[in-house]
Amino acid sequence: MNFKFNHHTIAILAMLEKRLHTSKTAIIEKALQLYAKKELLVQKLILRFAGILSDKEADSMLITIKSSRHNKDIETGL
Repeated sequence: MNFKFNHHTIAILAMLEKRLHTSKTAIIEKALQLYAKKELLVQKLILRFAGILSDKEADSMLITIKSSRHNKDIETGL
C-alpha cells in the first residue's frame, strides 16, 4: 500500500520517528488506531440515543451538527 503525504506531514513523521525512536509505519499505525478508537467511541455514544429521539428531533440534530461545528444548541424532549 502506498500513500502520498504533503511536505508538512512528512516533516512531522520524521520528527516523531526521531523523537520516539520508532518507524514512520509504527507512528501511522498508532495514529490510525487512536483515530479509529476515538471515532468508534463517538459513534457508540451517539447510538445510545437511537430510538429515543423522534425522527424530527434526529433530523434537526443532524442538520445542526452538519451546519455548525461550534453552535450545538439543540432542543430535544429528553
